[in-house]
Amino acid sequence: MPDYFAGYEIIPGGQTKNFLVTCDADPGARQRALSIAQTCESDLARLNDLFSCNFESGNTSPHSIWVVVLADNPSSNANGWNYGYETKQSSRIYIQRAFNPPPASPPPLIPPDPAPLTGPNLNLAMIEFPRFVFVAELAEILMGFTGYGWDAGHSPGEGLSNVLGALLHPAGYYDAGQGPRINQWLNGQATAPVIAPRTDYVTNKLDTDKDIFSYGCAILFLNYLVYQRSYSLKSVIRAGGATLADTFATLTGEAKEAGYVEFNALLQAHVGSATTNSIPRDNIFPLRDIPFRSLEATEAAPIDKGEFTDPHPVSFTLKQGIACRPAAYDYFRHHILEEQPIFVRARGMANARIDWAIAGLQPGSTTIGAWTTVTVATPVTVKNPDGGEVIVANQVTFQYATASAWNSLAVYLKPITWNGNCTLNLTFSAHEVAFPAEAVTTITDDPTLDTVDWIAGAAAAEARRKCNPYYARLNNTFWYLTAALADVKNRPDPGPVESEVAKVVRAVELLQKAVAQYSRAGHLSEAETMHQLQLPGALRSQNAPAAEIDMTRVQLSKRPLAPQNQNREPSGRQEEEKLE
Repeated sequence: MPDYFAGYEIIPGGQTKNFLVTCDADPGARQRALSIAQTCESDLARLNDLFSCNFESGNTSPHSIWVVVLADNPSSNANGWNYGYETKQSSRIYIQRAFNPPPASPPPLIPPDPAPLTGPNLNLAMIEFPRFVFVAELAEILMGFTGYGWDAGHSPGEGLSNVLGALLHPAGYYDAGQGPRINQWLNGQATAPVIAPRTDYVTNKLDTDKDIFSYGCAILFLNYLVYQRSYSLKSVIRAGGATLADTFATLTGEAKEAGYVEFNALLQAHVGSATTNSIPRDNIFPLRDIPFRSLEATEAAPIDKGEFTDPHPVSFTLKQGIACRPAAYDYFRHHILEEQPIFVRARGMANARIDWAIAGLQPGSTTIGAWTTVTVATPVTVKNPDGGEVIVANQVTFQYATASAWNSLAVYLKPITWNGNCTLNLTFSAHEVAFPAEAVTTITDDPTLDTVDWIAGAAAAEARRKCNPYYARLNNTFWYLTAALADVKNRPDPGPVESEVAKVVRAVELLQKAVAQYSRAGHLSEAETMHQLQLPGALRSQNAPAAEIDMTRVQLSKRPLAPQNQNREPSGRQEEEKLE
């Protein structure tokens, strides 16, 4: 039977060193209380560090903190509240709202191609949302406990509590639809009561925590101090003052009137007077002048979309290794269809527009699921096993699709002809949405679209093993790497120590050297050798290789493997959090 306190159920594990976590007799409230109980002590530890304090029940504070999780009240606009730091009794936190995601749509019978960009993790948001609210309320109690000057009932304090809740539990903030909370302040309000964009709530403040325009300004200004001006969040918290301008003056030594002026000038240069585009994050910093902005293009692992091998071999004359003479060997042409994703990220911009071009051709805009076919002039080649390269065409036809997110673009390329390999020249350019005429920041990328390689026939594979003295070394080093990774994976918590990680790094280095030697001797590219390691029946082995092992080159732990741990767990004023 559960225990009770003041009519509320004490949940299992709810009595911790510094907290008593209770809930209504409601399944949803009980689940949210369990989520909070699992992380309340670690959340307090992180906030103690950020506030440079040591809130400890029975030591620095006479009482613990009482958390009450109520049944969800969808009609309320308050996520939770607290009564500040109380010295004569336990400080109290009430959690009222729950995040209830909409019913999930049934999965498609055929997965979309290409796969959509990752959206909110709604399952994680349900768990993290009460933790976000808890941290925001706990931060306000610590404002009173520390006395740095933050008033949780005013707009600067409300901004700080939001920043800390989102920092510790971002999924409970963003994925649950709580944030961002800066766009109202950036854009203002045209209807009555009219509020001008970017009203100065740095020099001024509102004596309320319920005005999103004022505390939205506070959220963005606090991120500005940390991520643009490079002050630590700990130092910002310790510099708390009556207004954000006072905090700015304490940190920088500048006149407090300069805080809003410099902050607003930076925003004016990047988002203009206002933006009708919703920025999906509260932190848009650092913002850079045009010469110091950058784009980053990342080619993700190709997505396998199918393959086949020609039934009839082609004969090539070559040496399979340094120990054999040239001879004729059969190879089979292998056709691969791969989808190449490329992700581009703009840095130093508040709200970037990213455009792209292929070999100077500006493609039209498309969305995920809507493929566009294009043909560009570029040599299409096939590298033969004997090292020769044949040009099979002077142009390639492929499909592309794009998807955009904040300050980023995803481009998917998929060849529709399977006759050879080519390299494309892509150019990406970006500028602030608010300033279409400004100079652009550019980057180029040269992805390869490979559709043809060769598979060695049985005689060639056997000759490669016999004629190549580096075969055994490659086999040994690959076996050692897989053994080292398996050893690390199966170790019990808390996981591998630094020395074990170093052994894995060393095994990777030895494998890379063996791959290079084997490839040179067998006239292969390193990519072809690495691909061969993944083929069934090739070099990969579950057991130790029969060849003699040089233990002076690779040392692995002699400790027997332990089963993997499967039981890990995730780690007088009323204050309100609003559900936006």
